[in-house]
Amino acid sequence: MEQLTPKETKFLTVLNETRLAGGKIFGRFGELVKEQFQFSNEELKNAVNKFLKLDLLTKIDAGGNEIVYFHTNKVNSIELDRDLLKIRH
Repeated sequence: MEQLTPKETKFLTVLNETRLAGGKIFGRFGELVKEQFQFSNEELKNAVNKFLKLDLLTKIDAGGNEIVYFHTNKVNSIELDRDLLKIRH
């Protein structure tokens, strides 16, 4: 599997069971994530696209412009960011 950068690992960590509206993380969860690390919406979009191509994420259309992302079984072999795992939706 392609190696992930530290920032991509952070994105992958937070994208499990995460709802994006218009390609953005919103609400209190989004605020907590941004307290841990800074990123642009473009970086988030690029990470999501990469993870979908690598089959690390699956997505469910929640209607409108909202999509919910979930980790696939492939993520089990990747060491995720422990601090970000503590943030709850």
